[in-house]
Amino acid sequence: MTTNEMYEPGEPGAAGKRRGDDIWLAACAAPGRHWFGLSGRLQTLETLFTIARWGALAWTAQAVMDRATAHVTWGLVAFAVTSVLAVGAGWTAGTLAGRGSRAVATGLRRQLTGALLPAAGRITETGPAEAAWAMVDLADDVADFHARTAPLRRSAPLSMIAVLAVTAAVHWPAAIVLVLTTALLPLNMRLAGLFAQHGADRQSAATRHLNAVVLDSFRGLRTLRELGAVGRRGRTLTTAAEQLNKATMSVLRRAFLSGMIMDVVITFSIAVNATYIGLSLLGYVQVPHAPQLDLFTGLLVLLVCPMHFAPMRARASAFHQRERAMVAADAIQGIVKDTPAEVPRAAGPQPTEPVGVSLTAVRFRYGGADRDTIHADAEFAPGTWTAITGASGSGKSTLLSLIAGLRRPSAGSVRWQTSSVGRAPALGGCAWVGQQTVLLDATVCDNIRLGRPEATERQVRRAVDAAGLRAVIEGLPEGLNTRLGEGGWGVSTGEARRIAIARAFLRGARLWLLDEPTAHLDADSEREVVEALRRATDGCTVIVATHSFPLAAAADTVLAIDDGLLRNARPVSAR
Repeated sequence: MTTNEMYEPGEPGAAGKRRGDDIWLAACAAPGRHWFGLSGRLQTLETLFTIARWGALAWTAQAVMDRATAHVTWGLVAFAVTSVLAVGAGWTAGTLAGRGSRAVATGLRRQLTGALLPAAGRITETGPAEAAWAMVDLADDVADFHARTAPLRRSAPLSMIAVLAVTAAVHWPAAIVLVLTTALLPLNMRLAGLFAQHGADRQSAATRHLNAVVLDSFRGLRTLRELGAVGRRGRTLTTAAEQLNKATMSVLRRAFLSGMIMDVVITFSIAVNATYIGLSLLGYVQVPHAPQLDLFTGLLVLLVCPMHFAPMRARASAFHQRERAMVAADAIQGIVKDTPAEVPRAAGPQPTEPVGVSLTAVRFRYGGADRDTIHADAEFAPGTWTAITGASGSGKSTLLSLIAGLRRPSAGSVRWQTSSVGRAPALGGCAWVGQQTVLLDATVCDNIRLGRPEATERQVRRAVDAAGLRAVIEGLPEGLNTRLGEGGWGVSTGEARRIAIARAFLRGARLWLLDEPTAHLDADSEREVVEALRRATDGCTVIVATHSFPLAAAADTVLAIDDGLLRNARPVSAR
């Protein structure tokens, strides 16, 4: 949904929301503010050096006319030195603005990473396409906007005043022309902003749609091929790309139109001054009380006049970047707005005794939903196995994420209990095995060590034995040092699942949360995984969400989620 779809321009909420976005956008510049300040000062120095350069050139031209050879030599030296200084100041200003831009983008990506990772404890969900769009494109849109405008905001007034002061000092009628034409520019800049806002909203919506189509197409490529729908999906992708192309061309047309109007005003001002100076040098025009024009004065005025408008031209083009940044601000705020400032994390060694779990009047509702997804009161005694069953989409995985501390309950409390202490869930304090095993393009040993990077080889082999992987490891070409391909190429799904169990075992957690750990396995592989889980979780508390009858049968207690309500909760007996 675009900004224009959410708020009509005349609604009070639109102005309030835009002010809020402006405040948030300004705050984003904080990480790069130091660099932007230095860049702005150097841009001002660049203007001063450039004025001096044109002064040296005009002086040299006058010396050539006067046949003053010594002055020509010194003028050329001054021109060369000031040119080097101007170029150096401009290059350094750009480098510092780039550093500030990277600092802003890094700060935004840190916010987004904290909000998008499961460890953020968020209630709402962000789609992968929108998350990638925000992380890759939108952060850069905001950073580029600040890199362009923040130094300009500091340098533009000083630069324009410097040019105007030099022009007034050498010939004040030319300065009056600059002042009068400058008054016409703010209206054009306002029109540029209005043009840019609508175009940026359309381009943003088209980009978001194309991102979603591309991601969904790659994810479902196998299904599309099996259904013979690849061609139809290709046409959908083409349509989305054409929509983005049209929106982008619309933005470019608007930018061209506003830039053309700006150029007309600037060209008119320079033409008026050039005509006046030419006629004055020829003796056709003489303004009363104005100083006498010579080649040095006239040439200097003509050379510095365009510099007076350069900051205004840059500000006008920045209007388009500002609207892109405002769209980015709206989207990024939507992702990070409900991220808690601080989420408890596991600290110190893992507890050596099993961890019980207490759910007290726990409710969870996704943002925008009209009813609770979860409503639960339950006690999970230390050292027991509990299976949670229910239809797909009933909330089993959501309940596990609440117990793990990956999400915050909308109401009620979740507590972890040992014989000595009770506390809120702490991220990293439990072991998690899901139905999708993430294996990196690395060795088997490195994949297992993800659970505990500092683990010794002896500890890794103990985890391998607990997960029933010894025979599998011995059958690999290089044992633990065998490199797995991206996504786990080289091992079966069941073997990959047992690598995840070894990884979890290595963590040493006494609370295990299992989300469909036997999904998509054949009967033999399922039996091997269940046996591995039994060995690895000996003496631990295990809560498993499953559709599997064999896995549920292995549990001490079976609970069911029906219409969001956790039912059949009864005292759990230790194994």
